[in-house]
Amino acid sequence: MANGNSEVFKEFVINHNLIIPDVKPPMEAFLQYKIQYEITKAEVIDTRLLTDDDPPLPIRKVIVAGVAKILVKYVAEVPDQQVHGAHFEEPFSQLIEWPDGPTAGTSICVEIVEEYVNIYMLDERTLSKTIVLQLNITLP
Repeated sequence: MANGNSEVFKEFVINHNLIIPDVKPPMEAFLQYKIQYEITKAEVIDTRLLTDDDPPLPIRKVIVAGVAKILVKYVAEVPDQQVHGAHFEEPFSQLIEWPDGPTAGTSICVEIVEEYVNIYMLDERTLSKTIVLQLNITLP
């Protein structure tokens, strides 16, 4: 269990372009997106680090890994079946310091807060994507 801090958070950015696969027709216009997030790993680990407090407190870390599953819909540059979709999976991982956090192996809860999303068309095959997420780590 945690001795002092019962929660910690970290913000990060997923910022890569999305490329429409060659098997799909090119885009004429971008319509919409939907994103689902999945946490695949959330684990507290012990470290040998200590805080500068008096007395020093142990610094634990949390490893969080997951995937952002992105579905985009667009108008294709083809005469038939104009609305098309493309699926993308963007993996992410973060290492979060947790001074005076719980010991290794402690159960934790991870909440993903989507702070900002901007996806827009750069050209007929490329979408620019910026996603700002916050991971909130708490004890159950």
